[in-house]
Amino acid sequence: MVVVAVVVGFGCSKPRAKPSTSTSPSTSTSTSPSTSPSTDADAGAGCEGSGELVGGVEVRRVRAGSAPEVGQGDRCITLVRIDPARFRARLLTQKDGGPLPAPGWSEAARLTAVINATLFLDDGRGFGLMIADGRVINGNDNPKLGGFLALGPRRKGLAEVALFGRDCEGFELARVRADYATVVQSYRLLDCAGQPIGWQDAKSYSAAAVGVDRAGWLVLVHVRTPYRMAVLARELATAMPTLSGALFVEGGPEASLLVRAGGREIAEMGSFETDFTENDDNRLFWPLPNVLGLTAVK
Repeated sequence: MVVVAVVVGFGCSKPRAKPSTSTSPSTSTSTSPSTSPSTDADAGAGCEGSGELVGGVEVRRVRAGSAPEVGQGDRCITLVRIDPARFRARLLTQKDGGPLPAPGWSEAARLTAVINATLFLDDGRGFGLMIADGRVINGNDNPKLGGFLALGPRRKGLAEVALFGRDCEGFELARVRADYATVVQSYRLLDCAGQPIGWQDAKSYSAAAVGVDRAGWLVLVHVRTPYRMAVLARELATAMPTLSGALFVEGGPEASLLVRAGGREIAEMGSFETDFTENDDNRLFWPLPNVLGLTAVK
């Protein structure tokens, strides 16, 4: 989802060209994980695939309680929990070789997991504050965006990954920037207590999100079924009540999640976006200028 500089409400996308297989060879037609049969009692019919891929990477597939208003999709939510003590998270940007589709990023940087980093401007920079390992990509604190993902602690005693909210008790952006080498700003889906935020945006999207649970594990979220974000926030809080916060990182056909671990693969891409691609036809990973990638700690 490319966001223009002037935004009304939660965001306004500009037309994007659909990737072709000739220019984007790293594509996939898979929308469900090729994992072991589900053993999760909460997984609904058609949402199989829960289980551990490798130590430190767990997948949970749950069926949303709400039917999508647009009448498309299987209602499956994919949640991938990753232990940051065993897998290092980092922000990759255009300066690292993008834009690339998720499989291209995975292959180029030898990543175990890839997901969108945040919404981006037409020049490829993040829509809000974006600092990658101390390198400032966009130094502007966007007042419309209330959430911050922080990686790369600069001192001992800090969490490997952390989520912050502008209205959370004790929040100071200057302190976050001093404590962490990487900071990415996004809209929030869940508040400081892990409760759903009431988005006013009436549009429906396939979506990707990033959260942190109370055990400190990173949680990568993808739902191809299009929902209004207020609905998805409620579903996410219900599906995983241990989340301490979550950020919306992309919507529409660009929403991407790729995990390769234990000889198995989860390959999920979005499709539907109100006023842009109002269908479930997309089977390609779209090029992304910025991604969150994870690699095994050696």
